[in-house]
Amino acid sequence: MYLKRYFVEGLAHASYLFGSDGEAAVVDPKRDVDDYLADAAAAGLRIVAVLNSHPHADFASGFPELAAGTGAKLYTSRLAPVTYDRVPARDGDRIRVGSLEVEMLETPGHSPDSLSFLVREGGKPTVVFTGDLLFVGDVGRPDLRDADSDPRQLADALYDSLHGKLLSLPDDVKIYPAHGAGSLCGRALGSAPSTTVAQEKQSNWAAQIKDRGEFAARMLADLPERPAYFGFDVGVNLRGATPYGGLPPLRALTEAGVKEAAADGAVVIDTRSAPFFGAGHFPGSLDIGLGSAMFSTWAGFFVPGGSKIVLVVGDAANAAKARLELARIGFDDVLGCIEASLLKETHQLSQLSVCDLKSSLKQDDAPFVLDVRTCGEWQGGHIGTARHIPLPALVKRLAEVPKDLPVAVLCGSGYRSTIAASLLLRAGHTRLSNVMGGMGAYSETRCADMAPSELVFAPDSN
Repeated sequence: MYLKRYFVEGLAHASYLFGSDGEAAVVDPKRDVDDYLADAAAAGLRIVAVLNSHPHADFASGFPELAAGTGAKLYTSRLAPVTYDRVPARDGDRIRVGSLEVEMLETPGHSPDSLSFLVREGGKPTVVFTGDLLFVGDVGRPDLRDADSDPRQLADALYDSLHGKLLSLPDDVKIYPAHGAGSLCGRALGSAPSTTVAQEKQSNWAAQIKDRGEFAARMLADLPERPAYFGFDVGVNLRGATPYGGLPPLRALTEAGVKEAAADGAVVIDTRSAPFFGAGHFPGSLDIGLGSAMFSTWAGFFVPGGSKIVLVVGDAANAAKARLELARIGFDDVLGCIEASLLKETHQLSQLSVCDLKSSLKQDDAPFVLDVRTCGEWQGGHIGTARHIPLPALVKRLAEVPKDLPVAVLCGSGYRSTIAASLLLRAGHTRLSNVMGGMGAYSETRCADMAPSELVFAPDSN
């Protein structure tokens, strides 16, 4: 069997092309589909099926474009309330892909309409594509469709799907999930590209919980913050995203054009790194550096789905990359872009060294230190006087950040703190500094007037 995995960093999304004897299928395709077509052609395969495990919440799928371009049949659960034409897949349905047999398994739990796809070679089950139900070392969270499904009922369904279907398959069946480490569709996904039924029986934390009530309770506890765009993307995937290849080309904007768009409600995203944003940026712009693989996820946290967007780039070549990363989460309404060097009226964001921060914390007018790292990072060590507000929660907790004090914003490296500072600037804060190098630099840098003991700090005991 031919099998190739495609992995989108940041979104931690995995999709698959598999087939044999001249035919192939694609599982959970990403937005841009050209590489599936090229790889299938190179392998002498014709794509005859596109398999959707469920309407995903964390990315916009390219299944409409892929199916239209190949004539492949599109398979989605009969339970999914989609508005596009598809084959309504039912539990136990089987299709042929070359010499392979693919069985549709209804495996609700992550969503009410989740499917897994069991592949048999010569009648022997060898591979199962589990979507977001079963990951390497983890399982899917049951709360991402709470607008139309009760998370508690989905947690119960997840228990049945996990123990009654997937873990009852032969031990040597290989498992290929739709996400890897870093995805917010679970808690702590493993980084390995695949696993086996035997491995998950032995090491997956959720598989060890045999009591149904305890299982459901654990599924609903300590869930990661959910990006706002997740609900938007479910809607995109229920109707089918516009073909990425059909989106209009990006327009080059003037500064006047950016001002007009912003005045009309467009969100201006500055894609440059923290020092360049700090040196001069369009007033009111949101800084999300394109250098991070998490660019699209952070955009999804803070830009409402369906917004009109303007891009500020350091180089015109970065505009296409930013456009693709936004399209991966269904943010298609990009009005155009402008190179930062063309902006004349700009604001600045002060950049504060860790030595200056340490010195200022000894003064009477010490700044209010805002730490926007995760809870785990905070618990691993923090500045004793800092206020902890994880970045995903900042918009809801802006009132906790004073406007009458200088504020120093800190994260692990300076990337997330710049996002946070740009959010605070948009909210009317003016006395802001971004701590360069973040907590990493703070803990490692020895400053001339600091005693070694002052470099040691520990979590609060509270």
